Amino acid sequence: MRRHFIKYIYSGIFSISFFLCLKVAIPSPAESIDTRDSEIIKKYQKIILEEPSNLNAHFNLGILYYRNALFDEAVREFRKVLDINPNDSEAYYNLGNVFNKKNLFDDAIDSYKKATAINSNDAGIFHNLGNAYAGKGMIDDAISSYKKAIEINPNLAESHKSIAYLYKKKGQTSESIQSFEKAAKSNSKDIPMLLDLASTYESNGSQDRAILTYKRILSIDPNHKDTKNRLAMLYNNKGVSLALLGKSDEAISAYKEALQNKEDFKEVYNNLGAVYVDKEMIDDAIATYKKAIEISPNFGEAYNNLGVAFTKKKNYDEAISAFKKTLSLNKNHAGAHFNLGVVYSEKGMTSEAIDEYNEALRLTPNDLSTLYNRGVLYIQSGRLNDATADMKKIIEINPKVSAAYHKLGAVYQKQGQIDEAIAEYKRALEISPDLKEALTSLEEAYRLKEKKAKNQGSRGIKKR
Repeated sequence: MRRHFIKYIYSGIFSISFFLCLKVAIPSPAESIDTRDSEIIKKYQKIILEEPSNLNAHFNLGILYYRNALFDEAVREFRKVLDINPNDSEAYYNLGNVFNKKNLFDDAIDSYKKATAINSNDAGIFHNLGNAYAGKGMIDDAISSYKKAIEINPNLAESHKSIAYLYKKKGQTSESIQSFEKAAKSNSKDIPMLLDLASTYESNGSQDRAILTYKRILSIDPNHKDTKNRLAMLYNNKGVSLALLGKSDEAISAYKEALQNKEDFKEVYNNLGAVYVDKEMIDDAIATYKKAIEISPNFGEAYNNLGVAFTKKKNYDEAISAFKKTLSLNKNHAGAHFNLGVVYSEKGMTSEAIDEYNEALRLTPNDLSTLYNRGVLYIQSGRLNDATADMKKIIEINPKVSAAYHKLGAVYQKQGQIDEAIAEYKRALEISPDLKEALTSLEEAYRLKEKKAKNQGSRGIKKR
């Protein structure tokens, strides 16, 4: 009788947490055995009744029991094989497989070791021994077993993959990547493994390699949704980085790549609009922000940025409407309050502008731009003490803001404190020697001081 041998190489050990979470229910023969297998089992059982020492019958019956999750029965048959032939490495191997399935890792390890002692040239045995070690939490031993399997069969993708997961678990990212890459070379169409490789690239900061790996997955499955979403996210992040570096054209290309993979990615439209604003492509920016809002009608940031774009075009009424929409969605949006203050100021609505700056400062008390803008309006409104307080607070927060010294000097000048004004103008120029406004103000202050001195001198001459 021909002996049927089935090899099992377990993979995906991390998906079951090194087997620790795997619970196998052992069904009764009546409920679970495949109809065809049931007939074959009966035939082998009949053979064994007639020939109790028929090694092949016991072995193949063990395989059938294993296949139908009747693990205790499988153990019994493989042990009978070993009773007949104690040097049967395949019986030890399959016995180890059963113990692995039952989470009896010590028994599995013992069985696999006995198998390797008989047959040291079988990669599958060493691979599954590695799985048993992994199940027991013996990571270094597992890696050693997988490496032994690879020595025998360098193209054994499952072993490379298992090593990669273990290195990843140990935090050895570089080693993990190397093993993933070897696994991918041996099995180029394993999408779950390629996804893990891509995510490892991401965690290692290798964004371009991650992108290439995700594209590789899409070449296998062009409609793989999770991959398209991850690719879109990576291109968005790449666009943000490029934009911060001032590489606007490259950022635009990255954002468009993101949208090719996820056309309803509202954040990308928002970010793309910001680059268009930087490039003074205001109409493109407006259209892009509107697309983001079309996708998500309650996208407050898009409304705020749309308002900025309208402000750039001096379409102040549209800008006000957009900023107010942002605030209707989030009344505590400090940026929208600030921007609304800017527009009101441009329209000459000083009181309304100050009110918005007050709201912004309620939310962000130390925002220098808001303090400065409010202080300037205080100067224009004749509220000089309030202006002085704002400029001094700016200097307290950041002593390097030259414009604050300049405006403080302007306040002193309006109050007739020329020497104090001159001192502040000089401080402004020490920080920013090219600040033309401060230089002009300083020259004017000196002229005023000289004029004042002459006037005082004239009043001191006695006429006869």
